[in-house]
Formats: sequence, C-alpha cells, structure tokens
Amino acid sequence: MQKKRFYLLFFGLLILCTSCFEIVEEVSFNKDGSGHITLTVNLSKSRTKINSIMLLDSVNNYKVPSKITINNKIASIVQEIKKTKGISNVKNSSNFNEYIFTISCDFTNVEALNTVISNFSSKKDAALIKQQQHFSFNKSDNIFARNYHYNLSKEFGKTKMEDRKVFETASLTTIYRFETPIISSKNIEAKISGNKKAIMLRVNAQDIIKNKKSIKNQIQLQK
Repeated sequence: MQKKRFYLLFFGLLILCTSCFEIVEEVSFNKDGSGHITLTVNLSKSRTKINSIMLLDSVNNYKVPSKITINNKIASIVQEIKKTKGISNVKNSSNFNEYIFTISCDFTNVEALNTVISNFSSKKDAALIKQQQHFSFNKSDNIFARNYHYNLSKEFGKTKMEDRKVFETASLTTIYRFETPIISSKNIEAKISGNKKAIMLRVNAQDIIKNKKSIKNQIQLQK
C-alpha cells in the first residue's frame, strides 16, 4: 500500500468537518546543515464537530477513521522514519482532546530531511522529492531553500464541490529558525522576525492547490 502524506491520513475526517484546520512545518536549522523538524496537523478548531463524527461509522459515504486506525497509520510512518539514515530522536504525539497530531525528529543534513518528507508521500512523489529536493542548503553561499513540486490542482478538480469546502479556511504554515541572521527572502509573503533569525509563511490551502501562491522560498543567510 502506498504511503499517504501526513495530512491525508485525516482527509476523510476533514471532508466531513468542512471547517478549518492547519498544517504547520517547523524547522530549526544549524550552521552545519543539521537540525530539527516538527510537523503538526491541528484540527482543534473543529474538535466539537469531530467528537460527534467520531461516534459514527460513516457520514456521506465516507468511512470515519477510528482513533486506533489513526494511531496505527502514524505509528507506521514513525517506524519508517526511524529507519532513515541521519535521523534520530523521532517522537510523535496524538492529542484526541484537541485533535492535534505531531511528528518530530532530528536530522544530520538536508538529504535526511528530504527522506523524512518523502515518508508522507506516495512512491511516485517520494521519488520526485529525492530527485528535486524539497529542502536544499548551499553551504558555500549559505542559502537555505524550500521547494515544492506537488501539482494538486488536477486532483482537486476531481473532488466533489461540497468536499472542496474543507479547504476554504485551511492553511499551511512554515516556520524556519536559523543560528545566523537572515539577509533576504525571495518569497515576498514570508515575514522575517525582529532578530532576523526566524521566518514565517502562512498560505491558504486553496491558494496552494490553485497555484495562486507558493511555499517555495530561497533564504539568504549571513555568512
């Protein structure tokens, strides 16, 4: 069975909620190219409706995933990540009171980080990540880059109109922290912190799906 992206583990549940959720990608990056990543799916603003839905077997022809199913899928991904060379300190948490789910780990280089990201993808997308790299770091120029290679607009167009509503208020947030100050950022939507050592970008999910906006960025760090 092909591995699903982390946020797609809950896609059926999200469709039923037709409410807001947030995916957060946080990376703390060191001078030597190592670092720490935390991926979070936050459904807390929909928890009241989710609690009601979780009592049912299915809604609108969608099977409602049980807590056991969700935990098993997360555990499967965690086991794959633990096998990755250059990855350590793998942790995960599932908060079914607030419906917040996280996976985090340390990485020794961006190659290991890209392999971690590929674990949330289908085999086809995982191969694309390894080829084109979602993350890259040019040590000589001190440039950290976040790329994005998925084209979701075609698949999104195949979904039912009522199912698309779930993405109306959904968002993807990226937060990157560095040991050295940020000199510049190519994505004009990204906001650099006051101390110049962190940068945040928040994009509406529909804008990403429709290719109106992107989480791609090239960050120049101080040498």
